[in-house]
Amino acid sequence: MYGIQLYKSEVWSVIETDSRLLEIYVGWEDKLDNDEWYFSNSFESITKGMSSEEAFNYIPNVIEILFKLDDDFLIWETLYFLIGLYSIADTTQVHPSIESNWSQLKQHILKYQDSYTTPFKELMRMLRIKE
Repeated sequence: MYGIQLYKSEVWSVIETDSRLLEIYVGWEDKLDNDEWYFSNSFESITKGMSSEEAFNYIPNVIEILFKLDDDFLIWETLYFLIGLYSIADTTQVHPSIESNWSQLKQHILKYQDSYTTPFKELMRMLRIKE
């Protein structure tokens, strides 16, 4: 699968809490061709009705997926989903899953210039993390 390096056997051990997130990336190119708002609508289907606590607790799912993505466009979209979760959570508290994986996450995102330059830096500003 282009853009995400996940295999079904690996997926279920990584994302046990919500397969809906993983399914967003399956066949994403065709889905995006048919709906320019595909990612926005898909992510909203997950967050619809989430409380601030649920949104904050969902963050580790997104961090796990970010580490598996190898496409700048997908990382860009997923980082904005993470920023959206933080907006719903209504906090700037750095989630422990981000805090414990920050340097690895930053190194991974640095490989993808567009994502690093815009949404990742926006996330850093939101969380008040200095470079």
